[in-house]
Amino acid sequence: MIPHCLGLDHVVINTADRLDEAVDAFARLGFRLTPRGYHSTGSINHLMMFGPDYLELLGMPPGATQTRPELTGSAIGLNALALATDSAAGVHAALERAKFAPQPPLSLARPVATGEGTREARFELVRLPPQAVDWGRVFACEHLTRELVWRDGLRAHPNSAREIIRLLVVVPDPATEAARLAPLFAEASMREGADRAELTLGRLRIELVTAEALHHRYGDFAGDAAGRSAWMAGLALRCASLDALRLALRALPARDVHDQGSRVVVAARRATNTLLEFVE
Repeated sequence: MIPHCLGLDHVVINTADRLDEAVDAFARLGFRLTPRGYHSTGSINHLMMFGPDYLELLGMPPGATQTRPELTGSAIGLNALALATDSAAGVHAALERAKFAPQPPLSLARPVATGEGTREARFELVRLPPQAVDWGRVFACEHLTRELVWRDGLRAHPNSAREIIRLLVVVPDPATEAARLAPLFAEASMREGADRAELTLGRLRIELVTAEALHHRYGDFAGDAAGRSAWMAGLALRCASLDALRLALRALPARDVHDQGSRVVVAARRATNTLLEFVE
C-alpha cells in the first residue's frame, strides 16, 4: 500500500444539482445527515458519518457561478473514492514515486457551526489525474480539523449503519484493472479471465466485476450505467442491527428491498443511482 495511505476516508455520491432529492432519499433510508456544508470551491454537501469513515452527498447549487466539471459533467451516483492520509505532502510524494502522476495538492475549506460559534473545517486533497482511473475520481484526503467532521451526535443512525465495508466497481476486465491498481492497495486478488477481482484497503474491499456479473447478481436493482463502460455501482455497509435497518426501511415499496436474511439489498433507484447492501 502507498505510504501515508491509512485506509478509507469517505466515498462520494454525485448529486449534480439535485442535492435536495438525494438528502430526502437517504433520510428515508434511515440515515442521519449533517447540516448543509458550503465548500470554498462552490460545491455543497451533506455527510453521513460513521465510526471510521463517512458517505458524502455532493452537488452544486442551482445557478452556481463557480463550476466543478467533475460533478456537473458526470453521471448521478457514486463518483469518488477518498483515501485517508496523515500527510498530503507525504502521500503526494509516494504517488509520484509509484508513477501515478498525482495532481498538485488542493486546499479545501467549509464553515462549520459549533456551540462556540462558526469554525472552518480545512482539508488537503491529493488527486489522481482523471486518466488514471476511468471508473471514478480517486484522491487522498488529509483532515486538518478532524474534530469538526467526526462530531458527537452525528454518528448514530436510525438504520444503525456504522461503516462502509465494500465498494462495487464495474470494469470491462477486472483482473487487469486489479493488477494495474495493486500498488495503491494493501492486497489484490485476481484471476485471469474471471468476471471479478478484489482490492483491499484497510477494512474496505473494492470488488471489481464485469457489467454482466453485476446484472446477473442484482438484476434491476443495479443502477443506470449512463453509457459508461466503467463505473462505481454500489456500496455495502455494516449495521449494528439488521432489525433496526428493517424498521427504518419499512415504508419503502417491497419491490425496492430484497431481504435475504443475513443481508438486505436496496435498489439503486432508491439511493441516487447507488446500489446499497447492509449486513451486520
